[in-house]
Amino acid sequence: MSAEETHLEAPKNDLPQARLGWIMACIQTVIYGSFVGTFIVSPATMTRPIAPGMAVTVATVGGLLAILSTMILTGLYVLLANRLTAR
Repeated sequence: MSAEETHLEAPKNDLPQARLGWIMACIQTVIYGSFVGTFIVSPATMTRPIAPGMAVTVATVGGLLAILSTMILTGLYVLLANRLTAR
């Protein structure tokens, strides 16, 4: 296939993937913003242990959940974007 033939193909519509990416970025921003906002509003809540006698704090669990949500949203984006591309 020559270079001229590739220019004649219909351009891909990347708008649905971009829109999906922005939606997921907003979701992740809300998750992270609520984590940081809780630190700002109530630091005592974040430094409290999960259970009496435990060294693990609410902030540790919240931070891990924020990281896990990033991984889940990334995987979900790849799955959905690939399905949109396959159409």
